[in-house]
Amino acid sequence: MSKKVTKIGSGYYFNCFAMKTIIALLKNKVIKENNVHLEVHKPRHKSFLAVGNHTEAADPGYLMVGLDKYIRFIASDHTLRMSLGWAFKLFGGVIVKYRDKPSEYLMNDIKANLQAGIPVGLFAEGAMSLNGQTGYFSPNTGKLVKEAGCALVTYKFVGGYLRSPRWANKARKGPIKGYFVAEYSPEELSEMTVEEINELIRRDIRVNVYEEQKKNPIPYEGENLAECVERILYLCPKCGKVGTLHSKGDDLKCDCGAVYTMKADGFFHGDDVVYDNVYDWDMWQRKQWKERLLSAADGELIFSEGGQIVRLVKVDVDEVLSENATLSLYKDRFEIAMENETIVMPVDKVRQSSLASKETLFLVDDERFLDIRSHTPRASTKYVAAWRYLNGKEYY
Repeated sequence: MSKKVTKIGSGYYFNCFAMKTIIALLKNKVIKENNVHLEVHKPRHKSFLAVGNHTEAADPGYLMVGLDKYIRFIASDHTLRMSLGWAFKLFGGVIVKYRDKPSEYLMNDIKANLQAGIPVGLFAEGAMSLNGQTGYFSPNTGKLVKEAGCALVTYKFVGGYLRSPRWANKARKGPIKGYFVAEYSPEELSEMTVEEINELIRRDIRVNVYEEQKKNPIPYEGENLAECVERILYLCPKCGKVGTLHSKGDDLKCDCGAVYTMKADGFFHGDDVVYDNVYDWDMWQRKQWKERLLSAADGELIFSEGGQIVRLVKVDVDEVLSENATLSLYKDRFEIAMENETIVMPVDKVRQSSLASKETLFLVDDERFLDIRSHTPRASTKYVAAWRYLNGKEYY
């Protein structure tokens, strides 16, 4: 066994004991008292890749309880800079995905853990669901399973999105259910192509929470049910304008006068409703946004908003560049106008544009890694989608 694998294994077994003890002590209180219902499956294989859909922050803990196994999860480097980052570091419970490194680094780390006999947990989408449906995941997932030669366990969660939407500040009251779907042996997987493995993962973990609600409506009671939904919805279906939606309490209102009221079933209600749920609304606005972007004239200003907090991400401590910048999207570039300078990032030179947490926007080029937040709720997704569409890519 190589030194790298030995080091990985030794850390895992200590953390395995510690975390299983914590889970055993907290399971009844955290799981039962919080209306979480998990189907338990004890995997037949010692080492496996556990793949699930991601609906809320506690999913890793739920998955470990559901599979009765301590699992090492994949997490972005952004997670380690969050308030609970110290806990991940203390228990060594994550395989870090560095946003500024090629995917091969992550793939090699995952395979090293699996080959050391350590189960690895992967939420295929890479982040919590934005709109209530299981999202796109990289085709490298099937490639990883194929190359690692490990078993595959699929598990899916329903209800987490409605109880704790990624865009919301407050959680609701309602059930979360976890279902074991399947366990595939290395021998079974060796007979499949990468595409076939990806397809079975896609099939096993797909959930559209609004489809589930229509079949079996369950109330998710809470306060301010629509608050901050403009972190995902940015285009009004009544007037077609961008950035004119503002939430308060249970209502999402547009400057045009339209009112969309969210109720405990998770759907919008009211006379102005065109799309009664976040998923359908988001699919419509993506299409409209793409058409608007691609039809814009070269160099045209498409959208601009102020009140942006700009940080330069560094290895040790991030540097705050501005507390009140203006972020502008043009057909060919991003501009970040600050007190003392304006940063210009050509769209085709940006290596990565992504969303973190609820609304943090990452823009990365060869010179800098910017973390851009807002004093008021706003949709970072419109910038991520724009970067992809303007570079000839799809936005999933």
